[in-house]
Amino acid sequence: MDSMRYIRPSPMIPLSHAVVHGGIVYVSGQVGFRPGSAELVSAEVTGQARQAFAHIDSILGEAGTSRDRILRCGIFLKDVGRDFAAMNGCYAEWLGSHRPARTTVGADFALPGILIEVDCIAALPSSAR
Repeated sequence: MDSMRYIRPSPMIPLSHAVVHGGIVYVSGQVGFRPGSAELVSAEVTGQARQAFAHIDSILGEAGTSRDRILRCGIFLKDVGRDFAAMNGCYAEWLGSHRPARTTVGADFALPGILIEVDCIAALPSSAR
C-alpha cells in the first residue's frame, strides 16, 4: 500500500491543497484568489471560476496529472440561479470534450466576495503511480 503525499500543505490551517493516495489525487476546494494572496481576481463568477480552474491545473500538474484525468468535480456557487450559466460556460471551456461526473450546489462561504469554489478528484496516469 502506498503512502499519502501532500501537495502544498498549509502552514497556517490544517489542510493541503491536495492529497495523493492510491493513484488518486484529491484536490481541496479552490477559489478565485490571485496566486499567493487572499485577494479575489474578480467580483464576477467568470473571473473567479477561471482562476479556480487555473489553481486546479497547477495543483494537478504538481501531483503528476492533468484536467483530462479528472473523475469528479464539485462546484459550489454563492448564487446558483444567477451564476450557473456563466460558470457552466467557463467549465465547458476549461474541460473541452472531457466530461467528468459533477455536482453543483449552492453554498455560503467563510469570506465575503467569494462566488465559487471548486474541488475535484483525479486519477494519476499509471506512469506517475
